[in-house]
Amino acid sequence: MGKNPPATQQTAPTLNWLLRLCLLLWVLQLVWLGWLLREEWVEVPRRLWSHSTGEAVRQEDPFYRWLVQVDQVIPLHAAYLFLDRYEAGKEIEARYHLFPRPHYLLRPQAPPSRLFHTLRQEHISYLLVRDPKQAMGPGLRAAIAVNAAEPLPLAGPGLVFRVNPDRITGGFYD
Repeated sequence: MGKNPPATQQTAPTLNWLLRLCLLLWVLQLVWLGWLLREEWVEVPRRLWSHSTGEAVRQEDPFYRWLVQVDQVIPLHAAYLFLDRYEAGKEIEARYHLFPRPHYLLRPQAPPSRLFHTLRQEHISYLLVRDPKQAMGPGLRAAIAVNAAEPLPLAGPGLVFRVNPDRITGGFYD
């Protein structure tokens, strides 16, 4: 009677073949990734050498570039009002980048009475609108109409207004 070889001797070539296949697929994946990132090969070592890896992602965001411009315009002691929907999350990013300025938040569709009260009570100097594509709310339209808010010429995805709360007179009724 012939003896059959042990089972371990039969599975060793199969495992060896499977390991080589996985290694080949991994190398092919690296080659494919290199092909996709072929334009970045010059930029990546430069960013790593200068330790500016996190800045690169932010510099590509138009909202961040706009906030950098706003940061240069608004003095550190000046309060600003951000007109935005709470769920968008951009208000938190603006608050982070514009710190330590006093920060207030209202919805874009705030009525004139609420907006005027906030502008005068909190001594707001600047008003930021994140989404200019949306129709201006009644409060902002009223502030522009009484010349309490004048737009600043900053390029970017949002609008910046310089506010003069002293131009708002009278009671605040809708």
